[in-house]
Formats: sequence, C-alpha cells, structure tokens
Amino acid sequence: MKVFYDTEFIDVDGKTIDLVSIGMVAEDGRELYAVSSEFDQRKLLQNTWLREHVWPSLPTTPPRQYRDGLPPHGVLDTDHPDVWTRAQIARAVERFILDTPDVELWAYYAAYDHVALCQLWGPMMHLPEGIPMYTADLRQEMHRLGDPDFPAQTEGLHNALADARHNMVIDKALAALRGE
Repeated sequence: MKVFYDTEFIDVDGKTIDLVSIGMVAEDGRELYAVSSEFDQRKLLQNTWLREHVWPSLPTTPPRQYRDGLPPHGVLDTDHPDVWTRAQIARAVERFILDTPDVELWAYYAAYDHVALCQLWGPMMHLPEGIPMYTADLRQEMHRLGDPDFPAQTEGLHNALADARHNMVIDKALAALRGE
C-alpha cells in the first residue's frame, strides 16, 4: 500500500535538515500531520522563502513586531495539538508506516523528504526495522511518462499534509496515464 508524504524543513547548512513538519496520507485514508516543536524558528523566519510560503501554514500566534529585525510575525503555538516533539513525531511516523501492509513510500522530489524522514531516528543505521530505506519519486515517474500535465494543487500549498494529499492526486493521474 502506498503512503504519500511531504516534509517542510530548513536546509540549515547543506549538512543538516531541520524538520519543520510532516504530512502522510495512506491509500486506505489514514492521515498523519505533525509540526515539530523543536525546529529553529528564527532560522525559518530569516529565510524569506520559508517565511512567505511555509510559516503561514503553521499553527502560530498572531503576528506582532519583535525586536529581532524581522517583519512582524508570531511564534509557533506549542499548545496546538499538531505540534509535537521530534521523539513523538518519530514514534507516530514509525507506527503509521509499520501499520501499513506492503508499504511503499512516495513523495514529490523525494530525496530531501526521505532524508528528513530518516533523520527522525538519527543516522541511517538507526532506521527502525520495517521502515523503507528509499522513497519512490513522483517527479521521476512524471519524467518517465513524458512530463504530462497533472492536476494543480488548489489549496494548502507548502502545508505538508495538503502537499501529501496532492501527491496522492498526482499518483492517481499517473496511474490513469499508465492505464491502471
């Protein structure tokens, strides 16, 4: 069974990927969404693209002007039910994946998503038994099929759960092209 997922993250220094959020959708309808309580909010807000595209999708307090030299912003609402520690996210993601029979992980431009996913448990050698060591890439499949047009995402762009849901839409469109 396919599990479509997406992550939002801060590429800190070309070596470290700081997970911001993860969304997962299984073909059987199960969903998981979590925002890390431990990502570096200041680093996210310093990155114009992340501040403009990812920050608005997160549960935050109302914007106000801080003395940090950044445009008005709130802070992560750590009391929100979607905000979890990395350890809680790792346990939930592990359970979600292991509860999926014959699991296949799929993502759009999957390379960084897979690293962000695996880093929940530390180095690759700590990947729990049963967690796939790779993620199939929807973008590569699109290329293989001649780069067809696919349905545009109409809402929730850069919200990890909305993006994961849209990954499933893309997969269904690709399956139709393959005659499945």
